[in-house]
Amino acid sequence: MFVFYTRVMAPHPLPHRVAALATLDDPARRALFDLVTRAPTPVSRDAAAHALGLSRRVAAFHLDRLADHGLLAVEYRRPPGRNGPGAGRPTKLYRRTEDETAVSIPERHYHLIGSLLAAAVTESINTGTAVQT
Repeated sequence: MFVFYTRVMAPHPLPHRVAALATLDDPARRALFDLVTRAPTPVSRDAAAHALGLSRRVAAFHLDRLADHGLLAVEYRRPPGRNGPGAGRPTKLYRRTEDETAVSIPERHYHLIGSLLAAAVTESINTGTAVQT
C-alpha cells in the first residue's frame, strides 16, 4: 500500500507575489538573493556584504527587504564560542525559504489541480478503483 502526503498551500494573493518578485529588480538585491539561496548554510549580513563587496548597511537593507517580502527566511543564532551573559545579541542569519513564489499572468492555479490529482490517485490506491478521467 502506498500513501501519498501532499503539502498544498494556497499561494499569496497575486499583488503580494508580484511585489515579492519585483524586489529582485535591483541588481544588488538579486545578487544577495542568489548568494543566500545557493549557500549551504544560513548567511550573516557581514558574510553577505564581504562576499559581494557591499557595505554591511547596504547588505542589511537589501536582505531585510527580501525577508520582508518572504523571499528569504530569517533566524537568529549565537556564533560558536560566544555563550553566556555578555555574549551580545545573536547573529541575524538569512536562508532560502521553503516556499515558492511564482507569478503567472493570467493567473493559473496549478496547486489546485495538483492536489485534486493527488487526492484521486490516493483514493484509487486505497479503494482499488480506477482514477476517473
